[in-house]
Amino acid sequence: MEKAKRVKRKRHQRVVLTVAGLVAVGLAAALFFSGPGASPGSSVQVTSSGDQLETIATGKLPSFANQGSAKAQEAYRYAAAHPEVLQYIPCYCGCRNIGHRHNGDCYVQERHEDGRITFTSHAVT
Repeated sequence: MEKAKRVKRKRHQRVVLTVAGLVAVGLAAALFFSGPGASPGSSVQVTSSGDQLETIATGKLPSFANQGSAKAQEAYRYAAAHPEVLQYIPCYCGCRNIGHRHNGDCYVQERHEDGRITFTSHAVT
């Protein structure tokens, strides 16, 4: 009788460990495929000019910036942190025809009251 209980307990432990392992692998895969800057619930939209827009939490980078070079990531971080500087730097890429007023508009589409930022891929395209 005692042997049957031990066998049943070991079988139960194997099932629990297997399920825990599968959950861990699933979580790791979800984190890996969501990318370093992606936020839960973030989505990428495409504008009529072909630029991508992604709204994410403060302190994160949009997925398209994370796919760029280290310099692009640094530029997006700077644009997020220093709108007061970029508003005085004109843009020379010809994006005035899509409504950009200054260099900051090539990085940030909108700043939300809750701290989220809608980034535009214009600066990396």
